[in-house]
Amino acid sequence: MSLASGHTNEGGVMETGQVAAAREAVPRWEHLTRGTERVVRGRGRSLEEAFEQAAAALCALVVDPALVEVREEVELACEATAPERLLADWLRAIVHKMAARRLCFRCFAVRMDGTRLFGHAFGEPLDRERHPSARDVRGVSLVETRVFQDADGLWTAECEVEL
Repeated sequence: MSLASGHTNEGGVMETGQVAAAREAVPRWEHLTRGTERVVRGRGRSLEEAFEQAAAALCALVVDPALVEVREEVELACEATAPERLLADWLRAIVHKMAARRLCFRCFAVRMDGTRLFGHAFGEPLDRERHPSARDVRGVSLVETRVFQDADGLWTAECEVEL
């Protein structure tokens, strides 16, 4: 799959031959490359869905989500007045929790209340036997972080990450 901007990506949606508008309506995640930078992107029908999908994209850089079982639930919360800052803080909280507790995540649930984000991450402890190609995310950047709603009503949340 390629984007209109010419960047290639990996994603969390399988091509089905549906018309582009119908395909775009499905919540999904993508990995983009901009020069040497890696970008995670989430798309959804709501801001919450877009943040959930951006988190799934982040975790898919760490380990193949198909190899992650849902055995644990972790609560996360953050607050910021700007949606771009909130996205970066949300992704940083996930990176911190993965590193501190040696976890990998498969999926997320997000609820927003004004400037506050309440999230749940679902996954399991990292197991090098079951997750042999796991790698670490070193950082999440606020540079080029974007959160916006398109004319079609879909939300996009994207952020640069450092591997």
